[in-house]
Amino acid sequence: MIGQTSTACIACGAGNAPYIGEIWDDRYGSPGKFSVLKCASCGQMVTSPMLREEDLPTLYSRYYPRRNVDLKAIKREADAVLAAGAEHKRHREGSDNQGQYLVKPGQKVLDIGCGSCVSLIEVRNLGGKAWGIETDPNVGAIADHFGLDVHIGSIHDEPFPGEDFDLIVLNQVIEHVPDPIALLKLVRRRLRPDGKVVLAFPNTASLNKRVTGRRWINWHIPYHLHHYNKRSFTLIAEQAGYGVASMQTITPNVWTILQMQALLRPASEQQAAAWGDSTTATAAEAPVTVKKHLVSIAHAIIGPFNRIMDQMGLGDSLLVKLRPK
Repeated sequence: MIGQTSTACIACGAGNAPYIGEIWDDRYGSPGKFSVLKCASCGQMVTSPMLREEDLPTLYSRYYPRRNVDLKAIKREADAVLAAGAEHKRHREGSDNQGQYLVKPGQKVLDIGCGSCVSLIEVRNLGGKAWGIETDPNVGAIADHFGLDVHIGSIHDEPFPGEDFDLIVLNQVIEHVPDPIALLKLVRRRLRPDGKVVLAFPNTASLNKRVTGRRWINWHIPYHLHHYNKRSFTLIAEQAGYGVASMQTITPNVWTILQMQALLRPASEQQAAAWGDSTTATAAEAPVTVKKHLVSIAHAIIGPFNRIMDQMGLGDSLLVKLRPK
């Protein structure tokens, strides 16, 4: 289930060196110990040893908690995009770190790694036409329930032949991919001439990462294979034939709560109760247990701090807009 990890940085070609000696899956309890390597030149990081593309469906179907997803909660969350003040609410909560919100009526949108399909329903609610790709076989039942066009597999399968897209989004996906440059090249081939790609992924230059070190929740080993910063991702995008139109950081407030919870539990704990799949903070992935009063506190107190960190470029998630050169 494990492949080799290159000693050369995928972003700049310089050598990688050990950064974290031992790290494991502290969310869902998949077996194995891993390490993180870091490029001394551009700061790009990689999980070692590397998982292979063909290993991902089994890993996600067995350990990711989408088997018990709440279909009614998914619909409620997706329908909230039409509520009065929804855009302001997303900004306040830091939940606007997703590409589908940029859709315009009539546009065709492809969401690679569409997860629980909330984003696809949101696109449909906003007047767009939605297609999705998802590795996790559990998502097939969700797509069928909502009548969504979702390919269970990979973009390497060349799904939806003959379709090209105005907007292609990868929300918290590119870090899960063994070969991000190859993926971005495939994505470019599916874009319309004036189309754009929007990606969101964890930012290794964030304040949270600097403070928490190896306890940072966004290492998310072994599911996150590559770990990006602004400079390294710009180099990767250029290799794939893109220019960066914009780049900003956005920190979901609920991530900050989860980070605090993670710091309060033993570092040696293989699977923590905070990552159970019974009660959810968001219907989108159903990965966490967070009490409602904590979410309210986060939006009132943690939220303003996160927005300041975002303005300084120190937020936990990068939102990047790319255009083909």
